Amino acid sequence: MMHPPPDRLMSYVRAEADVTTRLLVEAHLSLCASCTATVAEHQRMSGRLPDATLHDELDLPPFDRVWAAVQRTTVSRSCRGAAVLPPSLLAELPHPSGWRWVLLAWPARVTLTLLIRDVETRSELYLCHFTQGSTFPRHQHLGLEENVILAGGYRNGDVHVDLGDWVIGAPGTEETSRAEDSECWCLSRIERPGVRFTGWRSWIAPLFATD
Repeated sequence: MMHPPPDRLMSYVRAEADVTTRLLVEAHLSLCASCTATVAEHQRMSGRLPDATLHDELDLPPFDRVWAAVQRTTVSRSCRGAAVLPPSLLAELPHPSGWRWVLLAWPARVTLTLLIRDVETRSELYLCHFTQGSTFPRHQHLGLEENVILAGGYRNGDVHVDLGDWVIGAPGTEETSRAEDSECWCLSRIERPGVRFTGWRSWIAPLFATD
């Protein structure tokens, strides 16, 4: 599993992270016992007790089992997206019925919705859904992009990312991601000035952190 950089975990421990970083870290922690142990150790050494414990969350059924149950039912995309998010995230987000989904690729569907924006840093947190065989359009990272895979996985060139992976798109890099073997749910944090798409999809760019 790919993990967040140490400075990301420390900003979380010190309660210095903005809201989008904090929620992204909590999503990874809910899937990664190693980073959860690291955070707990740093909190113990610093003498700081967390505002909320992850124990109850870690005692829940693994996301793969929850997701398998969701796949067996016919529910809206918003409900299915809510099912892959940790409860700690859902508690701080608008109700899923109000999520506005944007289509990025057709006919192999890739959709995303803006979940929350930090009022100070203007960073944004998105939930993205790939159907099986779909491709996220090629784009350039103008600002930092960080992702946590919540369900399934995707391939970017020779790199395959899977459940729980923390994936970094550094400014100036480009990528095209494809969910080959199964559908994929991905939580994405994007810093200003966002991302730039090519071709006719350039109109999508204002939806990201470009203001």
